[in-house]
Amino acid sequence: MLGRPSTYDPAYCEQIIDYLSNGYSVTAFAGSIGVARSTVYKWADEHPAFSDALKAAQAKSSIWWEDCLRDIAQGKDGNATAAIFGLKNRSADEWRDKSVVEGPGPNGEHLHKVGIDPKRLSDAALAELIGAINANDETDAS
Repeated sequence: MLGRPSTYDPAYCEQIIDYLSNGYSVTAFAGSIGVARSTVYKWADEHPAFSDALKAAQAKSSIWWEDCLRDIAQGKDGNATAAIFGLKNRSADEWRDKSVVEGPGPNGEHLHKVGIDPKRLSDAALAELIGAINANDETDAS
């Protein structure tokens, strides 16, 4: 069974970088060329050059949003909430909120799951964290 021929064009590599460097999303780029967002990601899976271009474009979009936020922080007009929202959605690894409320604990208190990137911890901080986890496990076992 043959599917529809792909509408992929190698020129999209440069176009996506140019488009997203103005702060636009992958979805907006897809709409601008008349395809679904899923098609853009499918092309990235099938074409290594496009995959690289997509990653570069996403980084450029983050630069645009960070520049907006920096401008606002330096006193220029703008909407800081919109800029932060843009960054949280485009650069989630660096801009997402790390603390997530998990729900009530056994005594009715709120439990939190805190995301920690162990790669960013010093050896001493990592050892301290492991010690705290082990001490908590020993307390729970008794």
